[in-house]
Formats: sequence, C-alpha cells, structure tokens
Amino acid sequence: MAGRRNGLAVLVEALRTWLIPYRYGLERWSYTLQRISGVVITLYFVAHIVETGYVVGGPSVWTIRPDAQQYAERVWTETIKFLSNPLFDAGLAIIGFFVAFHTINGIRLFLAHFGWGLGRPTRPEPMHRPQSMSPIQRALFWASIAFAVFALVYTIDAFFGVLA
Repeated sequence: MAGRRNGLAVLVEALRTWLIPYRYGLERWSYTLQRISGVVITLYFVAHIVETGYVVGGPSVWTIRPDAQQYAERVWTETIKFLSNPLFDAGLAIIGFFVAFHTINGIRLFLAHFGWGLGRPTRPEPMHRPQSMSPIQRALFWASIAFAVFALVYTIDAFFGVLA
C-alpha cells in the first residue's frame, strides 16, 4: 500500500507538531505547556511516591525486623545522601515552575470553560487568523507565566542562594 505511512512516521509527525509549536499562536503555546507540565508533574508524583516508599523502608517495611530502628536510620541516611545533589535541586526548581504554571493556567482554562473572560464572538474574516483568546485570557496566560517564573526564581534562590 503506497498511500499508507508507517505508524512510527505518523507518531513522529504528530509529536513534532505537538511539541514544536513555532508556527502557531499563543493558544498553541498555552496548550503545549499545559500538556507538558501535566506529564512532568505526573512523572514527578510517581517518582516521589517511589522515593518516599524507600525512605520509610521499602517493600521490607511490612516484615518484622529485630534491627528495624537501625535499618530505618540507614535507609534515611542513604536516601538523603543520594538526594543531596544540586541536580535534584535544579529539578525541583523546574518542578516548581511547572506546578505554578499548570495551576494558574488551569484556573484560566477552568474560567474559560465557564465563559468568563471570553468576550463576544466575532465574525470570521477571510485572510485573518482567528483569535480564540480574548485580551483577558491572554493577560491570564501571561500572569501564569510570570507566576511560574517567580516560583522558579524563588526556588533557585532557596536552594542555591543566588539573589542574596
């Protein structure tokens, strides 16, 4: 079948258009950042649950051990030593950026779904790009970016003390 493309090529093309929105407007950037931040937050949540599970003793926490106190202290010390790394601190700063953006932009989307700040619909004009975000929605999007950048700068300062 000459007209059919293979599944991997279709997937690559879909991801390329989804993750590289350079030729699209602010609406597409908002959509892309919301999706990426949601995926990153979900992956962080799963990794955090696994890491916290190992801090409290991992799968062997359900067995009765005679050296339970020493075992828990050793696991805690090894985990803290492993996580005391500037790379993990930078990752937490990025997570702070994504959480702040995802939260504020999610509130903007919630309000838009209920019709707040959308404005009146306009007649589509030929040869003009349609605008799906009203000025209020655009301001809220930029506010979410500003809040996320503030969270990023604050987190970097808290971990590395760069603004002192």
